[in-house]
Amino acid sequence: MAAFAPLASGDPEQVGRYRLVARLGQGGMGRVYLARSPSGRVVAVKVVRAALADDPGFRRRFVREVAAARRVAGFFTAAVIDADTKGRPAWLATEYVPGLSLGEAVAEHGAWPEHAVRRLGAALAEALGAVHGAGVVHRDLKPSNVLLAADGPRVIDFGISVAAEDTRLTQTGTVVGTPGFIPPEQLRGEKAGPAADVFALGAVLAHTATGTSPFGSGAAHAVNYRVVHEEPDLGGLPPRLAEVTARCLAKDPDRRPSIPDVLDDLGQPAGHVPHGPLPEDDWLPGPVAAAIARVQAALPPLGAAPATTDDETTATVVSGSPTAVTDGHARPFLTRRRLLTGLSATAVLAVGGVTALVNGGGSGEGEKPRSAAKLRQLWSRPLADGLSLEEVANGMVYLCSEDQGTIQALDSGDGGRRWQRQVPGDYTMITSVTGGTLYYGSGDHLYAADPDTGETRWKFKDHSLHMGPITVGEAAYSHFPGLFVVQDAGTGEPLWSYELGDGTTEDIAVADGMVYAHAGPVLHAVEAGTRKGARVWTHRADSAAVTRPVVADGAVYFGSRDGTLYAVDARTGKERWRRGFTGRLWDPRIANGAATPVVAGGVAHFADSAYVSAFDAATATSLWRHRTAAEEVDVLALTTGTVLFTDPNGTL
Repeated sequence: MAAFAPLASGDPEQVGRYRLVARLGQGGMGRVYLARSPSGRVVAVKVVRAALADDPGFRRRFVREVAAARRVAGFFTAAVIDADTKGRPAWLATEYVPGLSLGEAVAEHGAWPEHAVRRLGAALAEALGAVHGAGVVHRDLKPSNVLLAADGPRVIDFGISVAAEDTRLTQTGTVVGTPGFIPPEQLRGEKAGPAADVFALGAVLAHTATGTSPFGSGAAHAVNYRVVHEEPDLGGLPPRLAEVTARCLAKDPDRRPSIPDVLDDLGQPAGHVPHGPLPEDDWLPGPVAAAIARVQAALPPLGAAPATTDDETTATVVSGSPTAVTDGHARPFLTRRRLLTGLSATAVLAVGGVTALVNGGGSGEGEKPRSAAKLRQLWSRPLADGLSLEEVANGMVYLCSEDQGTIQALDSGDGGRRWQRQVPGDYTMITSVTGGTLYYGSGDHLYAADPDTGETRWKFKDHSLHMGPITVGEAAYSHFPGLFVVQDAGTGEPLWSYELGDGTTEDIAVADGMVYAHAGPVLHAVEAGTRKGARVWTHRADSAAVTRPVVADGAVYFGSRDGTLYAVDARTGKERWRRGFTGRLWDPRIANGAATPVVAGGVAHFADSAYVSAFDAATATSLWRHRTAAEEVDVLALTTGTVLFTDPNGTL
């Protein structure tokens, strides 16, 4: 729900005249940022990744499609405000919609009643009419590309998927789009016109009315097969709505209704559809309207420019368990998913170049604590050619250049280069270092390499999804949309998979012979290993999970959308306890999800608004609560007798 992630190392601070504030998301075309104009207007800025922008064919299509998108003037579309199609990077700025996506709304609050689906469908049809009238075909209409605001939905990314077609990145048989919403003609490699968007609209209507895709879930190839060869399952729809949806989902594009026909079928003749705001109490289900209000209330303050102190970016890595980072531009560097760990001694790694410092006078065991650490520089190394710090593990520092396709490994002790590889393909990224294997993605493949030498062990075609496997024993576990896949860690051969369905989170946990993964509010426990895993148990929370599962002391801990932390018995799935939290950020009107707890030694630590709390991990009994001077804090890790946390200004 309106997830804002802090800017990370390597993110630009300004694009054109727009000051970037936070990350909103990432896709095949590039990254999307929350930004503000010089006058303070809030916008969404999509920055095209260099691998695409360097393709002359893409550049030509991008220029043409941005020009067409500027002409789209429908109320139910997120308008293009500004763009630079020739810059490095190329980018475009659109209206920012402070709401949640239709996909999130359905996953969190369930299927919609018929009248609400009809009003939604009419507004989306009007949006598509405006898009088609500008000479553009969307080609990727789906629940996540529909943003819900109190005054109506907004279709986003119109026209851009067309620009991403027909480049060297999509000429290998890969189809651009989302399984279940891609029309049969596009899957067959035929031309996709406006009727393709009508098909996707039908799939969106069915998903909204039932909570599931009319073509089921599972592996992409299986869903795509059903789209081409089988009829949709519309049994859960009211009869009149099922009839409209079935016409939209016709296999033959010539048999699908036009946009005016869709409006008429939905009981909204084209001449009577409002070309402005929808009344909130007339179209949104009550729980969804309340959720949108919470998102609007939780919008981070954007009025003042963030304070800056210098141009250096400094990452602090403490050996053993904790990792914490600050930088001169007042944004946490490591509140991203991966934490950098593994430097020998008590070390500090500064990135702006890379500089390694060692604690020359901190407290050892039995010594009295000192007020400040004394540091001396071990080594420094400038970062050139777009290289950025990605992982620190097993005495190595791993750097990567996303656009140049370079991966470099340094010795964390002396900064010497251990190896460097030039990777084939585009959009190169290190995804994980685990179980004695370095994983990285490039092009449409995931690679497994020896972390000490960089030698490739195997590669696997993952269609540019580039997940970060967890290697345990002989098996590597990777999360994909709707399922997780298990491969032979030595050869990359797929061994088995487990379907999770809609609403899956990115993270899984593997511990004590079990795999733990979330799908919406349901936690799945599955047997781990190289043989096909069997489901052991499931646990259903009151709202969707928003954190990774944390396994400790025989329990699985996780946080949910409504701000509740859960502890579930890892063996049986029986709920041990749940705990809600108080404070400004957990006010029921603006709650935006619980944080991941840090559990060690039978104690769970948790950041709640301006407080750091500790409670008994077995019983949830409160042990202590510390009020910080910041408005909001985030617990990162624990070291002996110490809790490390940061505030939004990047202070550790």
